[in-house]
Amino acid sequence: MNRQFPASAWRESARTKAWLLIGALLVACAAIYAPGLWGAFVLDDLTFIVGNTALHIQTLHLADLVSAALSFPAGSHQGRWLTMLSFAVNHFFTGLDPFYLKLTNLGIHLVNGVLVFLMLRALFALYRECRSDIADRTTFDPSLCAATIAGLWLVLPINLTAVLYVTQRLESLSNTFVFIGLWWYLRARLSLWSKGSGTLGLCLSLVTLTFIGALAKESAIMLPLYAACVEFAITGFRGKDGRWSRPVLSMYAVMLGVPLIVGLVWLGTWVGGDSSYARPFDTIERLMTEARVVVDYIHWTLIPNADSLTLFHDDIAVSHGIFDPPTTALAIASLAGLFGAACWLRFKLPLFTLGVLWFFAGHLLTGTVIPLMLAFEHRNYFPSLGLLLAGASLITLESGLQRSRMRLTLAACAFLFYSFTTWMRAEEWSDPLRLALAESNKRPDSSAAQYELGRVLLASTRKSDDAPMVDQAFEVFERASHIPNSDILHEQILIVGHAQLGRPIDPAWWDSLIAKLRSRPPTSTDIGGLVQLFWCQEQRVCPQETERLKDAFEAAVSYPSADRALLTIYAAFVDKFLHDPVLAEKQYRAALALAPSDPTTHINLTAFLIHHGQLDAARTELEAFERLNYLGSQDKKIDELKAMLRQAESADTSNSADAK
Repeated sequence: MNRQFPASAWRESARTKAWLLIGALLVACAAIYAPGLWGAFVLDDLTFIVGNTALHIQTLHLADLVSAALSFPAGSHQGRWLTMLSFAVNHFFTGLDPFYLKLTNLGIHLVNGVLVFLMLRALFALYRECRSDIADRTTFDPSLCAATIAGLWLVLPINLTAVLYVTQRLESLSNTFVFIGLWWYLRARLSLWSKGSGTLGLCLSLVTLTFIGALAKESAIMLPLYAACVEFAITGFRGKDGRWSRPVLSMYAVMLGVPLIVGLVWLGTWVGGDSSYARPFDTIERLMTEARVVVDYIHWTLIPNADSLTLFHDDIAVSHGIFDPPTTALAIASLAGLFGAACWLRFKLPLFTLGVLWFFAGHLLTGTVIPLMLAFEHRNYFPSLGLLLAGASLITLESGLQRSRMRLTLAACAFLFYSFTTWMRAEEWSDPLRLALAESNKRPDSSAAQYELGRVLLASTRKSDDAPMVDQAFEVFERASHIPNSDILHEQILIVGHAQLGRPIDPAWWDSLIAKLRSRPPTSTDIGGLVQLFWCQEQRVCPQETERLKDAFEAAVSYPSADRALLTIYAAFVDKFLHDPVLAEKQYRAALALAPSDPTTHINLTAFLIHHGQLDAARTELEAFERLNYLGSQDKKIDELKAMLRQAESADTSNSADAK
């Protein structure tokens, strides 16, 4: 006598298999990434982590933790306190060994893989409940499909920089809270649909997790929009009775409408203005170029090419018109067609629609008007999931292949392909010289890639005249200095490097450096180069070429986009080498006006005032600085400044007594 296997038992069996599958995929992902854990710091790691002494805590005292959390060194528009705090805790337990920082990143990525699995499983449950007319015609198992998509996402090659590029814990950690928020939201939405309860859970999931995620990186503010995409594609903002859901509509009116207005006002205060980032493109040119970049993202995500996936993409040509280059128009038309198709098919292929909308929503911050650098792969950490979901919808979930063997074969082939490509990249990242050579070969016209190669070559030597890689490094810098739109770092390191080795300095390097600064507003990279040149002359490592350095600084500050860091280092130069305290104070105060909440700017101005005997003004400035002493985070600096002030007051009193 045949007995039917109970449906509940089938479901339980599928869930068990799904957990076993996701467990196996997590182990595979860890093994694939393992070679890259032995790599070195790259790019922003050197500034944000290695050179950021506030992160190098030796205790877990509250003041040290707060100081570390507030130490993000780039820009006045960002906080990122939670991620900076995590770096500090990493340092407390493991020091500056990049292995453990990368290992922590990998752990976050694996946790995110589990969260993606849980979130997709909740999504498919909501989908089956709300779109039963479509779901009943499909044969996919929600748990197994969620595990498969999560596994593919874990090993996507485009997500590698969010793991092995230590600084990009910013992206992966902020998305941890995005995934938790979506999982919570989807479960609450299913409860509201089926039982009429769960409104509080909807609000809490978005408010709480958006706030916490934004403490890691501001990209988490997209969580409410991702949830709204679910409403548009799956529920239609309606309840089970087919009517508009007033609680849901009211919530989004507040959570999307108000932030949109506030965000547009905020952007209007600086985008395109004097305090905007200096870039070789305007807003319209950026929008046109980003269309091409986003099309590249789709290619790099779904059909990755190892030669296209790199850390550096600063060689991307700017679009100066719809047909300049011609691929601009094609990219715009392609993206418009994809978006239009997604909206058109939302009643027939809602999961496809959702995936496409998630992809576009994920690039709304970084791919529109904010003048960031044009392309970085880590920006696809969440959007890549949308592309996988859209692809899975077309191929297996809502159309396409129905035979389980074909689905299994295709998924296995995709996993092997992505895994092998990611493993090859992890092998590149396992050695700094190997990585630098690979990146420079892939991007011969990238100023940043060539600079990194030269820097690594220099770091790989003992900096002696007969070290073979020193000359190779200088040849790289010399060649890269002629790349169009390259920054001044190549000339700067040629000047400083030759000075350190006692070699003659070619005047043409100064000419090239100054000409670049005169031709365009200085970038943050250019400013870093000026800092190094100032340090080199201040420490008397470089020959005292005050007039040359003066010309460089004056060229840089001639643009209205001069930022706090530039004005600060220019003030120090004016004070130290030009002996003009009036102009120096003017620059320090201009820097303070740009960043009134920046502790370092207050410290610099206060120390300057003490040094020049303006003790009353120094006391006033010190009082302003003390108001920024959150939870004792600036106690050490305040104590140092007070000691300097007491010493200056004592000297002033002694001088007055001697005069009498």
